[in-house]
Amino acid sequence: MAVSTRTMHRQRDYSRLFIALGMLAGVMAVAPIVAAVLGIGGASVNTRTAFASAPAGEYAVLGRSEGNEDVISVAWAQHPGAVTEVVRVPHLEGFTSIGAVSPDGRKLALVSVDGGSRTQPVASLNVVNLETGQLVKAAEKIVPGQTPVWDNNSKQLVATRMPSVNAPAATIEILSVGADGKGERIIGSHSGVLGVYPIAFDAKDRLVSVVVNGEGSILRREGAGDVVISAHITRDWKLSPDGSELAFIEADTSGGVRYLARTMRVDGAASPQALTAPASALGTAWTPNGRVTFGLEPGQQSGGSEQALTAGSSSEAGFDVPLGYSESGDALVVTHWSGPSFQESGKPTLQLVTPQGRQAYETYTRFYGWSER
Repeated sequence: MAVSTRTMHRQRDYSRLFIALGMLAGVMAVAPIVAAVLGIGGASVNTRTAFASAPAGEYAVLGRSEGNEDVISVAWAQHPGAVTEVVRVPHLEGFTSIGAVSPDGRKLALVSVDGGSRTQPVASLNVVNLETGQLVKAAEKIVPGQTPVWDNNSKQLVATRMPSVNAPAATIEILSVGADGKGERIIGSHSGVLGVYPIAFDAKDRLVSVVVNGEGSILRREGAGDVVISAHITRDWKLSPDGSELAFIEADTSGGVRYLARTMRVDGAASPQALTAPASALGTAWTPNGRVTFGLEPGQQSGGSEQALTAGSSSEAGFDVPLGYSESGDALVVTHWSGPSFQESGKPTLQLVTPQGRQAYETYTRFYGWSER
């Protein structure tokens, strides 16, 4: 392959924070795989890092957890063994931060559990300047376990918050805030749903989100009509580079559970299209030129689909879940699973795949995106 309880009542209400994740774990995916996907202003660090003077090239931004902090590092795609630590971000022990690199590659937004307890965690939205190591807390009390979304100008961030976990029908708010922690405002609100997932901004700077409710999965764009993308729960959503298509995984429960690779136009002009063979897949990633990659379960065939799929290499058993391509398309970060199937997934390892081969990062568990110097 060449190249994404204090009381029982309170505990029940708090579980709304994780209901969608719980459904993903219980309905859609194998526990080890889900666990791998899951594991206000003020500067706390202001020293230039080695990355500030790093050579030109493409760098994968990675993270690993050490006790009560995350170690954020960059790996040089042209020399995959070269890994540089950038900053350490504190969090509650046992929780690894989830995040995303800004479109300009200069900043990293992290959702970090930094308060509460293991049963009632509280998360903050942090922003790291990858060149200086400066850390800013941009927002507090946001929903743990989510990936924040950058606008196209790398200035604003979108994340979700639940104002009250004790309400009979808890509301999920979508908030927008500057990368400097200023200008926070609520831009959307949803009640009676299982989950709300901002995905990305399209080419016209419209926020694209997926809402999961009792009827399935609905795609929403600012200023556009809703589009039902599936009657089932979906996951692994990725917007194409030009913002016209959505790739995702559908948990089809009509005849047992199957994880089907899907693509569709965001304007609803075409119905979701599965692969030509009922292949099982997890993970999605788009190449810079608009070609989608799905992680294919071993033994599956793509049926001649135009979509590229990853299924491990001939020299290495197991399967790959694609995470993200570099800007050039020459490098791809995957989570490689050593097992023979989704049900027997084995051990996960973060790997960088290039035409020259693979580089494993044994201690790192998170991929946040790419930065180009």
